[in-house]
This record gives sequence, C-alpha cells and structure tokens, in this order.
Amino acid sequence: MAPTFPSVDSATLKALRKGDAAALEKIHRAVYAAVVTEATKIGGDPTFGPPVAELAMIQLWENRANIENGEELEEAIHTAVRGGATREQRRRANSKGGDKPAAGTVDTTWNRIKAEISKAPAAAGSKHTTPKHHVEKVDSDGGRGVMIAVGVLLLGAAAVGGWFVMQSGEHGVATGAYTLPDAKQVSVTPGQRGNLPLAPGDTAAIGSDTRITVGGEYGTKVRSVRVDGSANLQVSNGVHFEVNAKDVTVGTTSGSFAVRAYKDDPGVIVRVKEGDVKVDSPKESKTIGAGKSISVAKDGTMSEPAPAEVDQALGWTDGKVAFTNTPLKVVMVEMARWYDLPVTAKDTALYSRPVTMSVALESKKDAIAALEESANVKFSYDKDSKPVLVDAPKGAKPAAKPAAKAAGKKK
Repeated sequence: MAPTFPSVDSATLKALRKGDAAALEKIHRAVYAAVVTEATKIGGDPTFGPPVAELAMIQLWENRANIENGEELEEAIHTAVRGGATREQRRRANSKGGDKPAAGTVDTTWNRIKAEISKAPAAAGSKHTTPKHHVEKVDSDGGRGVMIAVGVLLLGAAAVGGWFVMQSGEHGVATGAYTLPDAKQVSVTPGQRGNLPLAPGDTAAIGSDTRITVGGEYGTKVRSVRVDGSANLQVSNGVHFEVNAKDVTVGTTSGSFAVRAYKDDPGVIVRVKEGDVKVDSPKESKTIGAGKSISVAKDGTMSEPAPAEVDQALGWTDGKVAFTNTPLKVVMVEMARWYDLPVTAKDTALYSRPVTMSVALESKKDAIAALEESANVKFSYDKDSKPVLVDAPKGAKPAAKPAAKAAGKKK
C-alpha cells in the first residue's frame, strides 16, 4: 500500500490555493521522504525519488486551486507521484543507457521546483468556469428527475503545464494532458447521473458520486479521461483513447466500455461492450474484448469477476441497481450513492444480512420496497428526520389486498 503522507494544516492548504510558494515548500519538505519511498517502490530504483518528487510538486502547484482539504491533497500527491514515475520510466527508456539523473536531496529538488514554478503566470491557481452540462437527478417521488446543471471546473493552468507533455509515449502524453490549460473537471453528486459530450462520436455517461477529468488538447495527440467513480464511455475511431482510474489504465482506439473505480472500492472493474481494450496495472497487462470483464485488485493483479459482481458494480449503465447476497452494510452505501438516500441502522447486527434485489435506477420507491422485502427490514425516519432501517417484526407480511366482490352478489 502506498505510504500515507504527513498531514498538512488548513492554513497551509489555504495559502497554497492562493499561490504561496512558501506553502508548497512546506508541503514538499513534509512529504519528501514518503514521496521518495513511493517513487522508489514504483520505479524499482532509488534514483527515481528526486526527479519524481520534483515532477509531483510541480503538478501539485498546477492543480492547487482544486485542493480543498487534506484528503484531496493526499490523493493529488499520490496521483502526481504515479504520473511522475511513469514519465520518468518513459524518459529513461527513450534515453541511451537509461540516463539516470544525478542524486538529489530535499533542498536541491526544491531549488529546481522553485525555479520552474517561477516561470508560471501569477494567475495559475485561479478557478474558471465553462458552460454547464446536464445531469439527471432521481426525484423524491421515485420517478425520473428533471434535468439540472452541474458546472464544469477548468483545472488551474500555467505555461509550465506543457512541460509535462513530453515525448514519452501515449500514456505519458495522456497523463500530462490533465495539467494543460484546457483540461476540465465535471463532478456529479449522489443521486445524479450525467452525460458529457467529449468530442464528435465520443461521450461519457457519468455515474452518481463521480468526478471526471478530461485531458487538455483532447483529440490532438491523445484523448484522455480520468475517472474517480464510475463512467460508461463510447469512443469513436481516432487517436489513442485512455482512461485513468486509480493505478489502472484502460486504452483503446474505438469501442464502448464501462469503468468503476470509487475510492472505497477494493479495486477497479472494467466491462467491455464493443471493441477491444487494453488494461494495464502496475503488475499486469491484458487485452479484453466485447462481452468480457476484468477486475483489478489493489495490488495490481487481474482476474475475471463473477457476473453478479459486474452486475452490482456496473448495473447502473443498464438502468438498474442489482445485488446478489450482498451484505446490507454494502447495500446501504450504494443506496446513498445512487439514490441520495444516506440510510443508517442503529442496530449493527443488521449489517450482515444478505440482500438480493434488482430494481430500476430511476425508482427510489421501488428500491426501498425491494430492500425492505429482501433484508426483512423496515424503512423509517428517526427523531431528526434522518432515514433509518429497523428490524421488521418476525412473521410480518405485506397487508393483503381486500378480495374483490363478486359481481351482482348481495349481502
């Protein structure tokens, strides 16, 4: 598992967002040892540490306007380290004799970082907005919701962004594209789903509770999309298309496939509908075709998931939410995600009850009814009007409908 970086106080994060280089230096010095350790583990060589630390901090500076808290900071650093290690691997592979850089320290690395970020425009960390895209929301009455808008957030950009797009192969160009000026982010909240046109013939259906990042200069050298959550991609024939999800890369030139990679998921699941896709992890690489699925564990190993597992992970792309003998605790998390229904249970003994159900994604009412029946629980509200599940009375059955009177029969 990747090392956990030392915590950074809110004042430092606030200063970073405002473009204070001293705040970046403070973060750099705090996380340097952990960054070097992670880079060494990925690259298999201690000399990876200093150059990757440099790349990571410059990318962090590029994206500083989008980091609101410590959790997002840690995620941003991990992502930057992985991308930096990949770019360093590519650079060495394309150089004669490996071209290892000279040894570096936290001080010498910071001097190079400071020199590089000083070239960037002062407004690099500002946020910008672009025209809105539409998403669907599930209404409280369980029907299909009205269309509402979600803003698209452009990533902070600077002249140094282009520095990342090195001639280091398609993957290096793809990951570097997230730092370019026209890169953009779209976030979809729980209970919503979105549809994002990427380019003619390319679309991304976005699952609930998901953030999509679209790489800049989309469609020129590469087409790149980062998925934090779940998305269903339709890709027309063209230059290399790549999805980055956690440590997994999914590449193709055309086709249709779905990806699920929520932060709390144990791994990444990919299902292919059309065409062939190449799935890469730090440990393995496999190509899968239409009708096939693959699961990538945290350690990078790959396996073929059971149909029920795929159905649970990506059923939303078929307009349903499905579970097969799934613990109630897991189902509760999914109810909060897909229906914006953060239900709890005070009796933790209910958590292990198995749930088997399959209902339309649009109907919250049907989902509640199916959950009650399968888990033998009752949906209710506590004194604070928060949704809760309680144990249903033993032997309780739905009230029988009154029998219809025979035509013409008198009392």
